[in-house]
This record gives sequence, structure tokens and C-alpha cells, in this order.
Amino acid sequence: MKKTRLRKQSKQKISTLQNKLWELCKQIIRKKWGNSCYTCGATGLIGNNWHTGHMFSKASLGAYLKYDLRVLRPQCYNCNINRGGMGADFYERMLREIGPLEMEKLQKDRQVSVKAYEHYSKQISDYRQLIETL
Repeated sequence: MKKTRLRKQSKQKISTLQNKLWELCKQIIRKKWGNSCYTCGATGLIGNNWHTGHMFSKASLGAYLKYDLRVLRPQCYNCNINRGGMGADFYERMLREIGPLEMEKLQKDRQVSVKAYEHYSKQISDYRQLIETL
């Protein structure tokens, strides 16, 4: 009798999941927050000038917070790219908006470790449902 190999179920590349998730994040943030820059207040953002910025550097975030809507807001190109996200102003405004207890929770959530593939897959399904309700 001939041995057969078990076939591994094909998964999407994690980069494909990240791209899908980022597009959903951008749609949600734009619907929820409009087209005004969160950090400098510039209004009427359109096209390449309408970015979705992170409160913390994206590179410093783990899979748990990288695409979390709590740390994302609309920003203009100048604030997000030329001024490096204006993290201090972003943080200060966020602190006034959500309060110190929620900011402390976000800081603790930076230490949470999850399996990225499963977490991103769940977030994609959750965000698709959220877009339908907005």
C-alpha cells in the first residue's frame, strides 16, 4: 500500500490579510471621523492628503493593536509623513478625548501577544460587519 502525504490546507499570506485589514480600517476611520486632520485640524482632506495615522508608531505595535480602531485617526499628509505622525500632539489629544484610564488600558494592550494570522482573520470579519452598520 502506497503512503500518501497529508495535504496542508492553503492559507492566504499574512501580507494579503494585512492589506485587506488596512483597507477596512481606512474605510471605517474615514466614515467615523470625517476628513479633518486629528492632530493639526486641517479640514477638507481628500485623496493622497487623507491618511489614517496611528497614535503610536506602527512599527512599535504588535499584532493586537496594529489595526485597532482605538489608536487610528485621520491625519493629513504633512502630519503623518512629514512630521512623523505628531505622536506627542496625537497622544495629548487622545488623552483628553478618552481619559487617563482608557489610555492606561491602551498602554497595557501594547504588551498583549496574539497569533497574528488568526487575530487578523477575526478582525477582518468584525470590521466588515462594522462597515455594514455605519
